Amino acid sequence: MPIPGIDVLLGRKISKKEIEDNNLFLLIGPRAVGKTTYCKTFLAESLANNKHVFYISSNIMLKQFRNFFPNVKSDTILSKSLFVNPFLKEDTDDLNIHNKLNIDNKLFSTLKEVERRFLEIDKDSKNNKEENPRRPDGMETSKDKENLAYIDGSTSKDSYSNNTVLVLDSISHLCTIFDEKDVLRFINLLSLFLKSKGVKSIFTVNNLTLDENIIEKVSTLFDTILEMKMEEGKNAEDSKRMIRIASFTGEKIPSKWVNIHTNGNGRLLFQGPSSSKKVSLICSVCKKPITENPVFHQDMAFHKNHLEVYVKLHGIYGDSGMTNIGQSTVLDANFFFIDIVGLSNPLLSVRKQIQKIELLNNLISICPAFRKNTEKKVLATGDGMAIGFISNPEAPLELSIQLHNELRKHNENAFDDDSKLGIRIGLASGSVYIVNDINNNQNIWGPGIIFARRVMDIGDGWHILLEGALAENLMLLDDKYKEIIHYIGDHQVKHGQVIKMYSAYDDKNFGNSELPQKFQSLTKKVTF
Repeated sequence: MPIPGIDVLLGRKISKKEIEDNNLFLLIGPRAVGKTTYCKTFLAESLANNKHVFYISSNIMLKQFRNFFPNVKSDTILSKSLFVNPFLKEDTDDLNIHNKLNIDNKLFSTLKEVERRFLEIDKDSKNNKEENPRRPDGMETSKDKENLAYIDGSTSKDSYSNNTVLVLDSISHLCTIFDEKDVLRFINLLSLFLKSKGVKSIFTVNNLTLDENIIEKVSTLFDTILEMKMEEGKNAEDSKRMIRIASFTGEKIPSKWVNIHTNGNGRLLFQGPSSSKKVSLICSVCKKPITENPVFHQDMAFHKNHLEVYVKLHGIYGDSGMTNIGQSTVLDANFFFIDIVGLSNPLLSVRKQIQKIELLNNLISICPAFRKNTEKKVLATGDGMAIGFISNPEAPLELSIQLHNELRKHNENAFDDDSKLGIRIGLASGSVYIVNDINNNQNIWGPGIIFARRVMDIGDGWHILLEGALAENLMLLDDKYKEIIHYIGDHQVKHGQVIKMYSAYDDKNFGNSELPQKFQSLTKKVTF
């Protein structure tokens, strides 16, 4: 997961390789410029994506840390986060026995606490049910290894590398409490561990309180250096907070300053290069730059059609029903949208219609892609359903293929035509809001689902249609998808939006190789 605003700061979309190569970020700036707010945004977005978040700070207490996430349930914060204040770590004789790193015992205890929690996450992700008892001081028991695992020279990336993020806020404040040599040693050991494991991390430093030579030494440990500043105006409201990339993967780049401000939820919005005459805001729904005139609502910027979706949702659920509003808490998901072909046929009895819906639900529920992907939301749509897979882009297509195989088996053994089931499927990726329904159950709704339905609506019986971004991501992910995903042309949907359309099929097992009827009437057929 890239850090907040990275595409805007680079002036382009960050590549997958650049995301993998840039794990350690140093955020430099004076006091009260917004460094902690930037880190809050990073942590909140990570929690929204079901990641574990670690926060190391000698500035605040545990209660203040929990207040970072007012819209997150307390049990989620408890299970998905770790807060460590090094100054408050217990200093005991046990530490002296294990501390072979020649650093302050409190800092050593912090390293051990972070390492212990990482190991717990790794065990949980591998479905290891062994208990890992905690000690109040965060130290290992006598049965544990004496040496730290992260100084054994290992460079393997464990399963938690993509599921955990860390923030240290701030280096300069640690230097006011501990000896600078101890802090530098601590930062060096922690950064080497995080980098070897591929964990996205942000460290902050106040460049007005810490010696410039120390900052230069620390800077060499990081992949990317971000810089924040305040541009004073005539009045307080005219002052601007700004951020830029000072160094990217170790090289200085001609990065322009970008204006930032907080929205109604205290999260950051990035407003494009300050030198540009036309401000480039980021849409609070899709998180993409707004190239046309933006529209605003509750201190959030939107594309015009995305604001329309938000207003409709707000009209249905009201302020109390919208549990997460704004850029930092909108989820990106991969959608599977399906309906039953011919279900509205007036010749079908209501009982037969219900039987078809129940059959579809049962067949979907036994598909491995549905069962094994636990991070999902399911919405019934009457004649079908929408399923949002939060973290796995392959899941919608895997489910489509598995469901087609199950349906073909069923139809081959059906007693009559009325007992057979025909379907069409649309797949897309996009953003959604989390909303509460009338029974106070959490559900998802928004542009991502609407987009998937528009893709599905183009299809006929047995079509598995994909929008361009999801299809192309899958083909980049694995060569096997190049054999079954086929480009069929461009198609214009509502609001004048033109999308690239793909169809997934092979000749024997799944999909429909015919061009959709609606596609033929509205688009120019593509010649291969």
